[in-house]
Amino acid sequence: MIKRYIKQTWAMLKQHKLFGSLYIIGTAIPVALTMIVITFQYIRVGSIYPEEHRDELWCSETIYNGKGAVGSLSLTAVNKWFYPLQSAKAVTAIHSAYPVLVQLPDGKSVLQVKTIATDAAFFRVFDFRFRSGKPFSESDFRNGKQCAVISESLARRLFGDVQAVGRTVQFNYADYVVSGVVRDVSSLTPRTFAQIYIPYTCLDENQDPSALCGSYTVAIRVDRNKGQQMRAEFDEKFRKYQVATGDTSVVIEKPLPAWKYSAKDSGAGVLLVDGDDMVRKSLYLFGGLVLVFLLVPALNLSGMIAGRMEDRLMEMGVYKAFGATRGYLLRQVLNENLILTLMGGLVGLFLSWALLAWGKDWVFRFFSIDYYLDNSDILVTVEMLFSPWIFLSAFLICVVLNLASALFPVWHALRAEIVYSLNQKK
Repeated sequence: MIKRYIKQTWAMLKQHKLFGSLYIIGTAIPVALTMIVITFQYIRVGSIYPEEHRDELWCSETIYNGKGAVGSLSLTAVNKWFYPLQSAKAVTAIHSAYPVLVQLPDGKSVLQVKTIATDAAFFRVFDFRFRSGKPFSESDFRNGKQCAVISESLARRLFGDVQAVGRTVQFNYADYVVSGVVRDVSSLTPRTFAQIYIPYTCLDENQDPSALCGSYTVAIRVDRNKGQQMRAEFDEKFRKYQVATGDTSVVIEKPLPAWKYSAKDSGAGVLLVDGDDMVRKSLYLFGGLVLVFLLVPALNLSGMIAGRMEDRLMEMGVYKAFGATRGYLLRQVLNENLILTLMGGLVGLFLSWALLAWGKDWVFRFFSIDYYLDNSDILVTVEMLFSPWIFLSAFLICVVLNLASALFPVWHALRAEIVYSLNQKK
């Protein structure tokens, strides 16, 4: 059956080359635009290296200290309410990424790279793939040892090879011993993007121990079925703090699932408790884009199909004269159009990949938040593009586009009486 539909569609394409070309192009462009939107959203919320367990990841960042200041968390806040969480697999505090100048092998040149200061649990919360060596240990972290995990590309730039364990990297007027080399991380995963990872105990920070605002974000890895338990434990710890101090003016952003946290922009502020408002706004925005990308082309394709059905009225009349039902003819024409739509969808999928691979800088800067703007070379990996969810989305888009564009004109044409259809010219 499918083979027959393919043969009929191929014969139609050879007879009506202009119609076939316009139909495929008219399908490919909206599918490409829609796939770019879906891929962007997938990168934000899907399981992408090194955040391969986002379904187990919760985050918190913002706090209002009750004295007019809103900011990221301090280590005091992290130690009070996050590190002690018993229901979590691992809790990590991540210092805001900052640029450093690394001394190159020639001794004269420097290279600006991004650095994240964190703790040993960082490499248990996130799934880094080590090319050589291992993460710095809990002992290294506690002792403030000047050690670093560096990216594969930086290791090659500095040492010509990923086998860099035990060698020295110089930045911030200090020497750091390389403990491990990891696969490069894309700036499209801003929580984990850096070229150097060091213990935050190496930083020369003079923080007020009573300060609640600081420079840290917390990431928590917890079993899927224990997320609410962890959050209830956090609420209880924070409630005990309020009771003990009598201070109810402090407001803290409760841990959010990573997919909700990704919908929160940098200006969402501390009043965002569940992230539902931002998720809703994000869905409206990107859902609206997808609707526009599909609806406008569907109307154009619908007009083309209506014209094509006028030319096929006599053919439909012959089928009816020999006993073909309206439902049978409807399925036949829809299947023929679906094959055309799938061909256009395949072209559109390849077009979207090409745009994301070669036009990645302006594509992601068009959609995105400020954290993409500080990196001149955005790394787009194979797993971001070749995901089963991406392929499934492309197929569903083709089916929806086929039904939206073909159903009404085909049904309208098939309602014509047999005599009227047979009297139409080919």
